Amino acid sequence: MPTKFNDAPLPPEGGMYGNMLADLENVVESILLQLPVRGNAATALVRVLQGISLEDWERCASTYGLENWLAVPLQCDRAEAVAKMLALQQRLAFQRDHDALTGIGNRGYFNRRLDEEVSRALRSHTELSLILLDLDNFKQINDRWGHACGDRVLQDVARLLQNSMRHYDITARIGGEEFAVILPATTVWTGVMLGNRLLSALKKERFACNEESFTVTFSGGVATLALLDRERKNSACLLESADKAMYEVKKNGKNNVAAASSEKLNKDRTSLVHAGEKQFLFADMGAE
Repeated sequence: MPTKFNDAPLPPEGGMYGNMLADLENVVESILLQLPVRGNAATALVRVLQGISLEDWERCASTYGLENWLAVPLQCDRAEAVAKMLALQQRLAFQRDHDALTGIGNRGYFNRRLDEEVSRALRSHTELSLILLDLDNFKQINDRWGHACGDRVLQDVARLLQNSMRHYDITARIGGEEFAVILPATTVWTGVMLGNRLLSALKKERFACNEESFTVTFSGGVATLALLDRERKNSACLLESADKAMYEVKKNGKNNVAAASSEKLNKDRTSLVHAGEKQFLFADMGAE
């Protein structure tokens, strides 16, 4: 979105400049993760910022250390053309990354973001958890009420996922009736709690097709990077671990959420809950 500056004093942190800086940092980090350096080739990052004078830009650049960024003033007609091109690129990128039916992330987007979050967690020595969930008896919905009804259920489940999870969690539809939630900075116990909270919310939903109403449940598996052996700390093994936990729930009656089994899991449960999460956990239990 275009960012507009005014003549007000530059805020020390946050504010409009801070938001722009955060956006730029996110884009740059994504580029560095995905594009290898090839010889002397340079990567150009283009963003059209309407209504910003060169003086505004220089002030922002000197404050936030953006002197290496190149600011090129554009005439109005050229700026409009570039903005339209970038808007088209954004729409194409959205279509590439999002599931056409539900509007949340698709399998490709999930794979890419999981790789990024695993790399980030390993670099920063932070927690990372993953929930896989599969809707129970979904084929019966399609067989009894038709695929149009099944599609509406998938859309409603995706909406519930987005509304129920935290703003920094990453949701995706990765299969027919299978969804995933990437949980940055989250231990296994908080992941299980969030999964159960989502399951409780789903069971309260009433779905209606052909004047009949019904409820839907899911089987969920939670895996955490910290509980994997050192040689298995990667996105493929994290996904495999959550997948096994999910199918164990399927075999044991469905309609539940369980953590992936691990030798480390029962060693010291209290140490697996960070001090920063305890307030969140207790607050959630108090709200029940």
